Amino acid sequence: MLLGAGIAAARASAQIVRGSVVETGDGSPISGARLIFRDIQGAVRASAVSGADGRFALRTDGAAYGRIEVAHLAYAAWWTVDFALGTEDDLEIEVRLGIEAIPLEALTVVASAVATPGRMAGFEQRRSALGGFGGYYLTADEIERRPVATSSTLVLGTPGMTLGRATGGAGLERTVILTRNCLAQTFIDGVRVTQLAGGSIDDLLPPDRIAGIEMYPRGLSAPPQYQDARNPECGVVLFWTKDRPGGTGRGSSFGRMAIGLGLLGAIITLAIIG
Repeated sequence: MLLGAGIAAARASAQIVRGSVVETGDGSPISGARLIFRDIQGAVRASAVSGADGRFALRTDGAAYGRIEVAHLAYAAWWTVDFALGTEDDLEIEVRLGIEAIPLEALTVVASAVATPGRMAGFEQRRSALGGFGGYYLTADEIERRPVATSSTLVLGTPGMTLGRATGGAGLERTVILTRNCLAQTFIDGVRVTQLAGGSIDDLLPPDRIAGIEMYPRGLSAPPQYQDARNPECGVVLFWTKDRPGGTGRGSSFGRMAIGLGLLGAIITLAIIG
């Protein structure tokens, strides 16, 4: 690039290159541009920064031969051809800078999934936590791939969990979920239900209504709000239901059903399904 044709030489008592830095196009002043005069040996003989009005002044300590270089973070670099700056020269130049796109290295951003609202938020948080919060998890997609399973048989395959047959207070034999031969503590949408007291999980909850299941073979590994201090070793199973079309999305009907069962009877017989 050539030194501007408007360079005017004048005699003064020092070697000075002064002028202004402006944008190409509309001529708006550019502040903060860094200017240096570099001689042909590569040494910087003078430097300056353009002010708010785009003006600058470079003063060398003697005659020199070199070029002016201009840099600004938001603009393309600019420089002159080499020229002589004689004793007592006073030059006026105008620097026009064009905007230049700044290349950046590729950046990969990994973000967690969008927070799940409502009752499934805790399920998703524990499922995605490092180590799985000590439990085992089934999602709605995984449940749909087991079309012949009942709600109780969905827990089979989880370490430490089996099924049994037991007789409840109504005298009916039902399938129950066991952990280490202990009757598992079961919850539907956070509400505790008692297996045998009015109905088993299969009686209360069809598999096509299940949005997710959390299984904890040891009660102590379950979230604190679902642990039972009286039976810390008995496992915990949490069933979460799907939102009903047009419903509130809170699974309130299952909660009311579970609460209404009460504690009606005790186990009379218990046999492990083998």
